Amino acid sequence: MPEICNLSPTFPFNFEIIRSKRKSLVIYVKSGNVEVRSPRNTPKKWIHEFVFEKKDWILEELERQKRHFRQRLVIAEGREVTYLGRPRTIVVLISDAQEVRVTRDFLFIYARKNSPEKLELLFNNWLKEKAHEYMTSESRKVAKQLGVEHKLKKVVFRKTKSKWGHCCQNGTIQYNWLAMMAPKEVINYLIVHECSHLRHMDHSKRFWNTVESVCPRFKELRNWLAENGHRFWSRQ
Repeated sequence: MPEICNLSPTFPFNFEIIRSKRKSLVIYVKSGNVEVRSPRNTPKKWIHEFVFEKKDWILEELERQKRHFRQRLVIAEGREVTYLGRPRTIVVLISDAQEVRVTRDFLFIYARKNSPEKLELLFNNWLKEKAHEYMTSESRKVAKQLGVEHKLKKVVFRKTKSKWGHCCQNGTIQYNWLAMMAPKEVINYLIVHECSHLRHMDHSKRFWNTVESVCPRFKELRNWLAENGHRFWSRQ
């Protein structure tokens, strides 16, 4: 059973100890929770000392995660959402014809009911459609440019938290449709990245050379996605 611990009455966070057959101590900070994974017989005082030595890093990570949560997306009247990297103000209009329309400065959501769940569902369905339209055709173009169009069998979309894209051995490329909120050059980098895996199913130097041959700014765009991708996830 996990053990809930605190280093002292004034210490700013609790942590959970999970013991297993592992050989070393490790700390995970996720969703505001601190978890210490430990070998079964490690004395608790050693674990406390280990956590104390890492407390500055833990506090920084907890604060970073709080900041990221505050920056997450809220689909509601008057809030801003980005599409292709450009911020648009959300306008909710009550209507029997449920749809989403985008202009230069606004994102209109037509819904029968102004509820957070309904608005987010309509927005996600619309964004997924846009991803299908753009990312599928662009993937085929890039695959042809790389000479691997015969290897690209299918493009699918899933809202996965661990990856923005994934290329399978069978030639299926999967994207997270939330990427459509990023600037177009970032989306294009993601497409080049996954299509390059049709040549090299690894992250070797040959793979990155292939990416760079089509997308010379890939490092800058990769970093942008790593630093800003959390903004595309909703708070719900």
